Amino acid sequence: MSPLVQRLLLAVFVVVDVILVVGAVRHVNGTPPESDVPRSSASATAPTPSASEPTEAGTTQQIPYDFTAAEAVAMSAANDGTIVYGTRGRCTDPAASVQISTDGGADFAPSQTGLTSTLAVRATDASSIAVVGTTSDCDVRQVTSSDGGRTWTTADDVDLWYPRPDDSASVVTPDGRSKPAEGCVVTSVSQVTAESGRVSCADGSIIGSGDDGETWVALGRLDNVRVSTFLTPSAGFALARYNGCAANAFTTADGGVTWTPGGCISGEPAKAIAATSSALFAVVDDGVYNSTNNGLAWMQP
Repeated sequence: MSPLVQRLLLAVFVVVDVILVVGAVRHVNGTPPESDVPRSSASATAPTPSASEPTEAGTTQQIPYDFTAAEAVAMSAANDGTIVYGTRGRCTDPAASVQISTDGGADFAPSQTGLTSTLAVRATDASSIAVVGTTSDCDVRQVTSSDGGRTWTTADDVDLWYPRPDDSASVVTPDGRSKPAEGCVVTSVSQVTAESGRVSCADGSIIGSGDDGETWVALGRLDNVRVSTFLTPSAGFALARYNGCAANAFTTADGGVTWTPGGCISGEPAKAIAATSSALFAVVDDGVYNSTNNGLAWMQP
């Protein structure tokens, strides 16, 4: 082979080698091919607003809550316009009255139940109202009314869930006394079915049970929650301090895992919230409010 041919072959080898090296570098540093795994959209992964997110007024966080059990309010509403609520009080107080409306909250009248405190109320309609409370010797009783609260009859059994009057960390179900969680100061109790219920705690925890309080599961949290109620195991409503409002409405559609803020009710403290299939009702300070748009706007009936 002549020297000229050898030089030409060497030149060709060098060129091919350079091309291979450049190609290898591009393969290592280049953009990888698109994955065939579908990407999640931003809207699907964005978290639901909660009371612990930063707001224009600054970052909200759980603040100490000096819950006073005697000032708590139990509330229930029915689709026929019957609304019942009563302040907890103490078993040693004079006879307590509950407030009853049969016209959607336009007018309320006190009703003497014969009990000295109010622990839980249930309004199915005007002909079926139940109240759980205590007698002067602190025994728990349930009374019922079939005439809009004009007269009351003692029930044979207590079938409502209620906060234990002498222990703010316990709930009582028809199956017996139960503690939802260590460190939970129960601020509200919501009975969803005969066997299931939800509680809100002073530390912001939302806890649920589906077996009459035998076991409890942490469902989620809502910082600075004051009271909550559940219409179904998934659909819940609450009042919490949020963004400068002492009684801001929140809703959940996943059992309390995530919460979406709604409208603010002027005044404080937030004492109770109740729900029907078409409206929400709340007691804030000494006023009763309602909302027909899922808590976005509130007004007094």
